Amino acid sequence: MLTILGIILFFIKTVFNSRKKKQPPVIFSQGGEWLEVFEDEQLGWRITAKSRVSSFLIFIHLISSLHSRHSKWCLIYKDQVTKRDFRRLCRAVIYQHQTSDKGNL
Repeated sequence: MLTILGIILFFIKTVFNSRKKKQPPVIFSQGGEWLEVFEDEQLGWRITAKSRVSSFLIFIHLISSLHSRHSKWCLIYKDQVTKRDFRRLCRAVIYQHQTSDKGNL
């Protein structure tokens, strides 16, 4: 019961926080590189296998390219991006799952 309540609270907090913040433009590759472009700097991230996909949203877990201890979560709703970009993000997450599974064999 507590786990379900925790998930619901995490989801609500994430929804309100993601709606408030203006996200920077992002450039990403199918291989999982994620680059946030600000006016005065660029931040490099890498999509991890902890990321998850559903039909309506994507939970993307990112680790910093420079500091592997820094990580963050991004919540992408299907209606936030174009259909093409949503599919590309889904493929990138699935690719990370496939490549991380190969490393564990």
